[in-house]
This record gives sequence, C-alpha cells and structure tokens, in this order.
Amino acid sequence: MILSLMLALGLTMAPPAPAQQDDGAVHPEIQKADAQREKIKRRERLLLLFPAGALGLTIALIVITRRRK
Repeated sequence: MILSLMLALGLTMAPPAPAQQDDGAVHPEIQKADAQREKIKRRERLLLLFPAGALGLTIALIVITRRRK
C-alpha cells in the first residue's frame, strides 16, 4: 500500500512528457488505415440509406397503384 502511494505521488509530481513535433509527415500505413476507415464510413452511410429508399419507393408505388383503381 505504501509502495503504491509512493508510486502515485511520484507520477503526479513527474513533469509532463514533451509534446511530439508534428512536421506534417504521416506514416504511409496510417494514411492507408485512414483511407480505409473513410471508405467504411461511406459504405455504412450508403447501407443505411438503402432501406429508407426501398421503403420510400414501396410506399410511392402503393400510393400510385391505389390512385389508379
């Protein structure tokens, strides 16, 4: 318990780590992963729109066919 208390106090007294320098260079693997993530997000949005479009088209067809009778 005393050891854990000393460790906690030591960590709170330690200076913060220096910020990493961002020179604009991004690792190619990170760029690939980001591009893949964007593709997945776009695909998910389209997959969410598909059922709504199908439902809207179905309702429109029902309304049109009922009016013709």
